[in-house]
Parts: sequence; C-alpha cells; structure tokens
Amino acid sequence: MPRKRRMLLGAGVLFVLSLGFAALFFLPVEAQGNGAAPGSAADPLMTKESLDSYLDGLFAEVRRGLDDAASCLDRVAAGIQALKGGTPSFPDMRGHYAEGAVNFLRSRGIISGYPDGNFHPDEGVTRAALIVMVVQSIQCPVKTGPTGFPDVPADHWAAGAVKAAAERGLVRGYPDGRYYPDRKVTRAEVAAVLNQAFEPAPLQEGIGYRDLKGHWAEQAIASLAAAGIFDPAADGCFHPDRWMTRAEVAVALARALSGIRY
Repeated sequence: MPRKRRMLLGAGVLFVLSLGFAALFFLPVEAQGNGAAPGSAADPLMTKESLDSYLDGLFAEVRRGLDDAASCLDRVAAGIQALKGGTPSFPDMRGHYAEGAVNFLRSRGIISGYPDGNFHPDEGVTRAALIVMVVQSIQCPVKTGPTGFPDVPADHWAAGAVKAAAERGLVRGYPDGRYYPDRKVTRAEVAAVLNQAFEPAPLQEGIGYRDLKGHWAEQAIASLAAAGIFDPAADGCFHPDRWMTRAEVAVALARALSGIRY
C-alpha cells in the first residue's frame, strides 16, 4: 500500500476513534445508542467484556466504511495506472472518447483487439463476447459441460462463460430456448447484464429517458444511469433496442468495474 494512502487511512481511523471515545465518555447515556453503556446506571460495572461488546457495536459501521473506502481506492488506483500509459492504445483508439476505458480493460485482460492490431470501436458486440467480458470482470469461474442452450455446445469458444453466467442468473435465453451467441447485443441487454452483475449503488438522481416507459429493461437502465454508468442523451432517449458498439460497451463496463468516469 502506498505511503500516502496508509497515512490518509491512518488519519481517518484516528479521527473516527477519537469521535467514538468522545461519544463513549462524554455524551449522555441516552445519546450513546439503544444499549446500556458500560459504566452507566444500567451497567454500573465497566467490565472488559461489556466495554469490548459496546465498542464492537459502536465501530462496526466505521469498519465497514473503511473497508469500502479501501476497496474503492484500489479500483481507482488500477484505473489511474492504466491511464498513465501502462497499456498502449490501439492505433484506431488514439484520441477516441473511449480510449481510457479500452486501455483500462485491456490492462486487465478483459478486452482485446483484432488480428489487424486495431480495436474497431464502432463495430457491434455479440452476446457471446459480452458475457465473456463480464464473467472475466467479476472473476466468475467458467464452467464446463452442457450450457443448457442448444446453440451453445460445450465446445463453443464462449461455452464456459455462458454456462457460468446462466447459472449465476446473469443471462437467459430467448423464448425458443436458444441463446443466439452471435447476435449483436442491444443497449437494453447490456444494461440488464451489467446491472445484474455489478448491482451498482446510486450516486445521483436517476435520468428520465423518454423512451423507456414500460420497457422490460427500464429498471436496470435507470439503476445504471443513477450510478453514473450511463449518460444523459442529447435527445432525451436511451434507444434501448439499438445495438451497442464496442466503444460504448467498453465505457459502460469500465465505469461499472472501476468507479471512474471514463
């Protein structure tokens, strides 16, 4: 852990501890929570056990908050490292709006280019390719054996990821029981998979897209928009049934994974 980060976390811990001890020894018993504080009339004997139990409850939320903060800092550090040039850009991505997102995913082995050395950002993404990227992103172990979809046999290049995603509830087939792995994914389908895989926390008020009322993916899209993964559209619409480009998928996936606004 970098020295500056250790110092910041240490200072935060000391500050929180000082507040906790102030609450313990100087605030009235009524302000110290629902349980009886050690040393109060309800618990006159300040035993080690009662003090430990009280402090555990007092600082449980603090510990969870610090763990979440450390996890967030790790994701941000990984994103910054990718942006610093640790991963070279594809020739057709230099200066592109999705360059940072693509480099971040490429540095983690989640995304790759074509045999000609380019990324082809404006091409579509197949349902098979999307699931492989998402499964790698959440580090979900791939599975072997039948996938449950007749058009994704066990020897299909994406079979392991499709099977793992299906068992985890990230994907479903079509009414005819098929998966259609080579079909291009729509913006709504990407939203549904990302929302299920990452369950992002809201960071802002939801964006009201004009073309989503009653759409099957309305809730998933609203959740990702509130988390800052999707941006407002110039025309106020989301266009849920339009297929999503490789650049668009990279930006959404990088935001969901890193928490950085690429």
